[in-house]
Amino acid sequence: MRLYIAAPWKYRDQARVAGEQATQRGHVITEKWWDHEDITENSTLLPQDRKEMAKQAQADWDGVSSADAFIFLNLAYSEGKCVELGLALVNMLPIFAVGEPGMAVSRAVSTSELTSAFS
Repeated sequence: MRLYIAAPWKYRDQARVAGEQATQRGHVITEKWWDHEDITENSTLLPQDRKEMAKQAQADWDGVSSADAFIFLNLAYSEGKCVELGLALVNMLPIFAVGEPGMAVSRAVSTSELTSAFS
């Protein structure tokens, strides 16, 4: 199965682990955004920064659009992952939400339980 894994940027290491676990079980990660260059809030948004941000956004769009399912690691409040969630909804992808109780659209399961579900 082709998967897109979304998570807050500050939890990119957890997303990477989930991606590695899914890959070990034979799944394909459509976009490894956690390997993107870090364009921080403190960036001066020079033309090269804007160009990199546009490149990353297109890669995320393509990753969601080419996925069979969407994994939503709702580990913290953040806006970025919600953009990808919207794309998944528009593309009518199955969405598997993971997060703490009380976080919107999440239920409490561990990443290992989630990836085991795809075995």
